[in-house]
Order: sequence, then structure tokens, then C-alpha cells
Amino acid sequence: MELSFYTADVFTERPFGGAQIAVFPAAAGLDPGQMQRIAAELNLPNSVFVVATEMPDRFRVRIFTPRGEVDFAGQAVLAAAHILALSGQAPGGGALELLHNFGPVQVRPEAAQGRVGFVQFSHTVYPVIDRFVPAVDELAGILSLERRLLGERDLQPLLVACERPYLILPLGSLNAVTQARFNAAAWAGSHAPSMLAQELLLFCRQTESPQANFHARLVGPDIGPHDDPPVGAALPAFAAYLSAQSGLRSGTHTFTVERGFDATRKSLLQAEFDKYDQGGLKLRMGGHAVQVIQGTLSLPD
Repeated sequence: MELSFYTADVFTERPFGGAQIAVFPAAAGLDPGQMQRIAAELNLPNSVFVVATEMPDRFRVRIFTPRGEVDFAGQAVLAAAHILALSGQAPGGGALELLHNFGPVQVRPEAAQGRVGFVQFSHTVYPVIDRFVPAVDELAGILSLERRLLGERDLQPLLVACERPYLILPLGSLNAVTQARFNAAAWAGSHAPSMLAQELLLFCRQTESPQANFHARLVGPDIGPHDDPPVGAALPAFAAYLSAQSGLRSGTHTFTVERGFDATRKSLLQAEFDKYDQGGLKLRMGGHAVQVIQGTLSLPD
């Protein structure tokens, strides 16, 4: 069986930047076990498998990491929409609906300039926020940092869950974010594992890019000590974190998150959310994507 696939670099306008995502735009007939084996073989942050429906603007998607399936990843959503638009499978200039395991996500790919285009999706989340988190000394031990490097003015650590839970921690500087090293022994001896969050989103207001408001990095028990994986899956939780700040007024708020550096595949994630007193949190998230590879994968019959 021959499968056409593409790779797209997401949250960047340049090839070899951002997050590397594989997209299989015609994955009908594959079972989850085959999808998982393909994702493990490619060993990219996400592999997205797309199946057309009877509606020309609606597609079913499943997202896999090399370790297993995930319900949502912002970088995968953008990559899938960009490749569908470039390959001619999506109606020109119109919105798409990508059906995930948890429900639909509305995506709008803009007209691509060659291989490069801007994609934005909208998604309503219903976050659960817990202010009971491990003490600062515990968190400092988990991150192998001095206690004074944690915290940033009026921002406090929170546990935030949308599709999945994240322990979100503000740090005082960009240097602290890059220096942090996950300490598995300190993690196991703390209260953190009982919170169910297996990834910690570290962030600070100091950035390399002048257009970014925050620099973010994920760490955790399944992330290598020097790895800097994509943060698109955590962005809904981060938007909910910002929305939960007591001094933030109701209305629409925009922000840009930087992940990585110019020398290490920088990503720029643009987002806005609507904060109101009732209902879910409406999030719009976007970024550029560029197609890098087009190829064929041979799958044994």
C-alpha cells in the first residue's frame, strides 16, 4: 500500500523552523495500529491522518505522537489545514471543519504564497482550573532551579485542564526557562504526580522575538532534558491560565507565544481569546506553515 504524505513546518514562515508535522491527507483504510506504527517510524512530534467525509469541507483527523494518540495539538491542526489547501482537497478560500475525537474544530487557511500560508482555527474550551499546586520549594526541586527564579510578579502556578491537564509555571527570566532541567526523583517525591498533569508549561515575559509576549517551554517525565517540543497542544490551557488572572478585564485579548530560538527551530504562535463571565473560553489560534517534503510511504499489505 502506497500512502502519499507531506511534512509542514508550522508556526514559521521559513523551512526548517517551527514544529515538524507529517500529514497524510488520504488516510482512509488505515487502522489505529497502523497509524501508530507510522508515527513511530517517522518520529516527528505529530503525524496527522486525514479522512474525507461526504461533506467537501469536513474531514476526520487523528493525531499521533511516536508514543501514542492525542486528542488535540494546535500545530497538527494548522499543518493538516495547510496541506489540505495546498493539495487541492479543500475548497478554495473557505473554512474547514476538522473532526477530532472530542468534536469539531473550525479552521480557515488563507491563500498560500507558494508553499507558505497563514492558518487560523477557532476552538471553544471549558477549562478546569485548580489553584492547589505543589509548594514553591517542591517546584524548584522538580525544575532543578533556585527558588528565587520561580514566579513573576503577580502570576502564580496553576493546574489548568482543557483536553488534558498542564501544570503552568511562571519563571522570572528567559535564562531560567532555558536552564530548567526536569528532576524525575524530585517529581516522584512531590505531590505533583497526584495532580495527573504529566507536562509542565514553563513561561516568562522575556523573549528573543520583539513581537512575542511570552516565551514558553514544555518539560516533563516523557520529555528529554534538552528537548523543546511544540507547545501548540498546551496553548488552550495557557489562554485559560491568562484568562483566570484576577486583574484581567472582560473582552478580547491577543498574545503571541514564542517557543525555541532562531538557532533551534523557533515557533511563533498567535492567539486571542474572549473572556466573559459565563460559558466556555473562545480561542482563536494561528500561525504560518510551510510545506517542506512531499513523498510516498510504503506500507506492507
